Amino acid sequence: MGKQAFEHLLGFHGAPLLVGVKPAVLLSFRKDRFEDFDALLASYAPCFRCKGITVRRLAEGEVYVLLLFYRARALARFLKQPQARALLERCGYDGAAPLGALLEELARRIERQKTFPHEIGLFLGYPPGDVAGFIEHRGQRFALSGYWKVYGDEAEARALFARYAACTEEFCGKLMAGQRFEDLVVAV
Repeated sequence: MGKQAFEHLLGFHGAPLLVGVKPAVLLSFRKDRFEDFDALLASYAPCFRCKGITVRRLAEGEVYVLLLFYRARALARFLKQPQARALLERCGYDGAAPLGALLEELARRIERQKTFPHEIGLFLGYPPGDVAGFIEHRGQRFALSGYWKVYGDEAEARALFARYAACTEEFCGKLMAGQRFEDLVVAV
């Protein structure tokens, strides 16, 4: 795979972040599917930087790399909400820590557990009540399932799911029609 496939994967799985609707997305890439994955990723650094997107490796093995694409200000603001901060603290994080320290702790937990800690939903911008519900009910007894499992406001979640789907369809449609990836990514 090359540049075009990479852009389509990012668009399909990350459009809500790329257009500024969501603070972060988590993507796993199989590195051997690309000629030189690290060089390819590095080639997008100027675009991401000027659009306010940071890329962080949360985990990496021989075959796969797990990348968090995020907008630092938006994610930090989201995690400082009282309900998100309280849940992070219940999960053992220092809720007053800066974003970088929180991401370091998340990466350590992923490495230690070899799975996703349930609080990862907070780092992806999921409503804190839904993340807390997922933890409490162990992923069962949810009201709705879509981009995440919903335990709280179904109407709000449905609206957000629809918004994510619409921006993904629009982003991917424009990309398929030949618009440049760099021009579709929104600076926020």
